[in-house]
This record gives sequence, structure tokens and C-alpha cells, in this order.
Amino acid sequence: MDCTTCTLYFIGRFSKVGWICWWIDFLFGVPVCVFHFKGKFNGYPGNHPLVFGVKMEDCPPGGCISELATQMAIILAGKQFIFTFSQFVIPIIFSNKGSCWDRCKKKVEEVEGVKKKPNKSPWERDYVLAETRDVFAEYLEMVIQYGFVTIFVAAFPLAPLLALVNNLLETRLDAFKFVAQLRRPTGLKCKDIGIWYSILSIVGKIAIVCNAGIIAFSSDFLPMMLYAHENSEKYAAMGIQERLYGYVNFSLAYASPEMTGRNITCRYWAYRDRDGKHNFFFWKLFSVQLLFVIFFEHVVFGIVKLIDVVIPDIPGSVQLKIDIDETIAKLVLDEESEMTVDAATMTENEDGMG
Repeated sequence: MDCTTCTLYFIGRFSKVGWICWWIDFLFGVPVCVFHFKGKFNGYPGNHPLVFGVKMEDCPPGGCISELATQMAIILAGKQFIFTFSQFVIPIIFSNKGSCWDRCKKKVEEVEGVKKKPNKSPWERDYVLAETRDVFAEYLEMVIQYGFVTIFVAAFPLAPLLALVNNLLETRLDAFKFVAQLRRPTGLKCKDIGIWYSILSIVGKIAIVCNAGIIAFSSDFLPMMLYAHENSEKYAAMGIQERLYGYVNFSLAYASPEMTGRNITCRYWAYRDRDGKHNFFFWKLFSVQLLFVIFFEHVVFGIVKLIDVVIPDIPGSVQLKIDIDETIAKLVLDEESEMTVDAATMTENEDGMG
């Protein structure tokens, strides 16, 4: 295995491990906890499970999906812009620390009457700039942003717009950073983006499942649809055209005085009977949610595969030029091989005649 193969293998493994660590620390923090766990295991009045002696927090009145949208707005509109700004400011600080010293030294020399030195050449001026780092952080930032936009877009539809604004701003800031604030990077040839393509493909598959879960389990879409399907005909016979008539009252369970320890009957959001057990509607809704997740992901995966088949990775015109270049290169190599064989034969004949 040559050094180039070893380097590519190391970069691929390092990128994958770094992405997984950032994924766990940055992406699967508050948003996934809110989406998966909050409000799902809180029990009922009089029987709340405790974690370290503390009652688990419930979802707000608007549901956990509203809190998830708030977290996404903070991350995409706050953290992303702060991170972009820091990437722009830090190279300026490191590249100007030497120039500040040079300016101070120049002032002192002018005061003392020292003869001015000739202006520095461009490569000398570039040397005092901050050293160019690898593009791992740039790729990682884009992959994390892609994960936020695709995985939680069902909860926060403005995520693509905020990501577009951030990328337009970062494009100009990166252009200025690489041209004026960093040393000229060394150009390297590469066939594609390497391991990052596989990571983006994995993120896309995770996003399909997560969006199906958000729609099914964190929103009121399926409960409302199931309630309307079961009760719309009954209320239509009564002359009520509203399909969700009585849904709010139906979604609130009763907490008896024996459950709460008080002399009043309370209401709380859950599909439970008066004994605190899940009612038949809950299990029917749970079955519908699971079926929806399976159906949704199969449909989307099918559409993705269809698009992948219909739209080739390499356009036909480009592939034709590649085939032509390969054919020409093969013909040239064959001609050179024939000329080498002919020259060797002529040399042997001359040696035999001599």
C-alpha cells in the first residue's frame, strides 16, 4: 500500500470518526431529546416516574414539535451565524498580529531616522498570513448543517431558507478569508469528495426516517385524521359539519380524585381511561403511526431510487467525451507498443546481420 493510499484511508477514517463525535455531541443533543423522549414517558397524575427524584418535564401546550422548532431556530439562526463569524474573525487576528508589530516597528524606525527597507515581495507578505488549515472543518460544518436541514425540516420548514442565507454569506466570507487572510493553499487532485459522499448518503436515509417519526409521533396530524375518520359521519348525521368537533375534549383524559389526592377531577392530555390505562384509541393510533412511518419511508426511498435511476450521475455528453478520450489513449498506447516491438525487432535483425 503506497503513501497516497494510506493518506486517503487515514483521512476517510478520521472524517468518519470526527463526524460521528460531532453528530452525537452537536446534532443529537437537545433537538433529538425533545423529539424522541420528552413527554413520552411521563405517566399520569398520581403515577409520575421520577428521574433522580425529579418529575420528567411535559411538552408545552403547543406540543413538543413547537419546542423542537424553537431549538432549530436558535441553532440555525444563532449558532450557525456565530460559527461563521468566528471562522472569519480568527484568521484576521492571526494574520494581522505580525502586521501590527511591523507597523509599530516602522513608526519607531521613522522616528529614529532609520533608512526604510524596500517593500516586501508578494510571497514574503503571504508568509506572515495565517497558515491554511485543511478543509475538514469546512466539510464538517456543511454536513452538520445538512443534517439539521434534512432531519428536522418537518418541524421547522424555515430551516432551508436560513441555511441558504448562511451559505450565501459564508461563500463571500470564505472567499475573502482564503484570498486575503490565509496563505495560499497547496492544490491537490481528487476524484470526488471521498468519504463525505457516504456520510451525506447516510444522513439522507436517517432524515427520511426521522421526518416520518416527527410527522407520526410529535405532531397532531395523525390523531386528528384518525378522530375525524371515526367521528365525522356521526357528527354529520347530527347536522355538525365540523370534522374535528369535540376533538379537544376527546384528547383530554380524566384524573379522578383518587389519582390526584384532591377533591376535584382534573383533565390532562392523554388517551387514557379513568384508571390511568391506555384506551383503545391509543393503541389504534399507535398502530396507525407505525404503519404511516413504514409507508412514508418506503414511498420516499422509492422516489429517491427512481430519481437516481432516471438522472445519471454523469451526463451522456460528458460520458461520450470520456469514452472518446479513453479510446484515443488506448490507440496511442497500442501504436507506441507496436513501434517499440518493431524497433526491438529491427535491432535484433541488425545484430544478427552483424
